[in-house]
Amino acid sequence: MRNALAEIAKYAFAFAVAALAGAVLVAVMRGDVLGAYRTFVWSSLGTAGGFAQTLNKMCPLLLGGLAVGLALRGGYFNIGVDGQIYAGAIAATGVALALETVANPALAPFAVVVGVLGGAAFAAIPAVLRAWWSVNEIFVTVMLNFVAVFLTEYLTTGPWNDVMAGEAITRLIPDAAKLPMLSVRAGSHVGIFLALASAVLVWLVLERTRWGFEVRALGDNERAARVAGIRTAWVTAAVLVASGALAGLAGAIEVTALHHRLILGLTPGYGIMAILIAVLGKARPLGILAASFAMAILLVGSDSLQRSVGLPASAALVFQALIVLSVLFVDAKRSVRA
Repeated sequence: MRNALAEIAKYAFAFAVAALAGAVLVAVMRGDVLGAYRTFVWSSLGTAGGFAQTLNKMCPLLLGGLAVGLALRGGYFNIGVDGQIYAGAIAATGVALALETVANPALAPFAVVVGVLGGAAFAAIPAVLRAWWSVNEIFVTVMLNFVAVFLTEYLTTGPWNDVMAGEAITRLIPDAAKLPMLSVRAGSHVGIFLALASAVLVWLVLERTRWGFEVRALGDNERAARVAGIRTAWVTAAVLVASGALAGLAGAIEVTALHHRLILGLTPGYGIMAILIAVLGKARPLGILAASFAMAILLVGSDSLQRSVGLPASAALVFQALIVLSVLFVDAKRSVRA
């Protein structure tokens, strides 16, 4: 109980620091601080449309955080979540456009599955290089982000381009490939249930299966895991591929449930935010779930402040940084006392 209260106090302190910084910014810009924060909360949680937007933002953040967190539990850093989201989105869009004449209700789940496989396949490159040739996964995943972005740019401006749009987006996917909406009026989609189910699945696998124990053992001490008979190369490859699959699912959901097409700029830095979420959530599914929800509120609320008070678009990034730095500061102070 004491540890739980200490954790709650730590995150409360972090959000208080961010809130204070936001109040200072609003006051400097001669805005109404109380009115701004009332708008912040109302726009993200107070209306059906605002809450729907928060859930829609939470979906890729949760899946991205789970992708980073799963890799961290195995002792690895997946910095390529953005690229894997694009890979999943490309795969889902490709199969939807290839089968656009097939009016089959199974097309939507099939496109999502193909998107998951696309993210997994993209992550398999650094996974194999790390597992059997000890190539650092950080450098490979970072470089593959650029590959995915440039491939998306080529597809959205080239063979899949919507010529009537005049920008880097593809043609709309067929209706049969679209995931159903939770509320058409509010704009929420069923992708959030897939993300929540993924969080439960990751927790069950890590905490209740032999493979999950091997992943945790590998992350704690690779040498000890090898001595214990764990096939570390296979576990390494599997955990990084599974991490990519989660990111690919995020990309597939963004295409089939939200945008209904592939667009350049599909992920506005979700990969970086996923790292922050995994750090805040201590790479645990429950913590990642809470952190992704809080981050989604922050993003949607910051958008409202940009419109109502005139805060710059980068304000959300400043608030994110302050929260993470505050959490790290409290952890550092605890370590010094210990």
